[in-house]
Amino acid sequence: MKKFVFIIFLITALSMALVAEADSMHIVVNKAYHLLFVENGSKIVRTIPVTIGKGGESETPTGTFSIASIVYNPKWYFNGKVYPPYIDDPKNGLGVCWMGISLPSYGIHGTNEPFSPGRNRSHGCVRMNNSDILYLSKNSFIGEKVVIEEGFKNDSLAQHLKKINLLYDLENIMQNSN
Repeated sequence: MKKFVFIIFLITALSMALVAEADSMHIVVNKAYHLLFVENGSKIVRTIPVTIGKGGESETPTGTFSIASIVYNPKWYFNGKVYPPYIDDPKNGLGVCWMGISLPSYGIHGTNEPFSPGRNRSHGCVRMNNSDILYLSKNSFIGEKVVIEEGFKNDSLAQHLKKINLLYDLENIMQNSN
């Protein structure tokens, strides 16, 4: 009987540890920095340059959300037109993956504009290069916390990051042109 109780205790403890680890993984988008951070607790695991909304009605919302869906090769419904998946039609603005958040019609997705990360060009979503969304989608889960924050647009780090994002764009384009 003692062995049985110990085994149940051990299974419960391991399950709780796995849940705690999953709860510590989260995504933070800093709009001023045009960066998405994949974080495990307080440790930054990955940093990804992103495009955010261009403002006005296309402003990227701030707040705490969660991943609601992950769809590979999504169709894109835009302005009354349906675009086939990106692999069939490079005009598909969602790129190779859509990660919907808990705010309907908003998400994190790939792009068909490889020079757009680091800029305000989206219709409110957070978008990134296709290689980055594939990494993110494979390392994320339904229910994962997503925090989108304003940040400080006029601080010196934000200005330096704009220049770094441009270099990232150039490197990414050169790698994908081979």
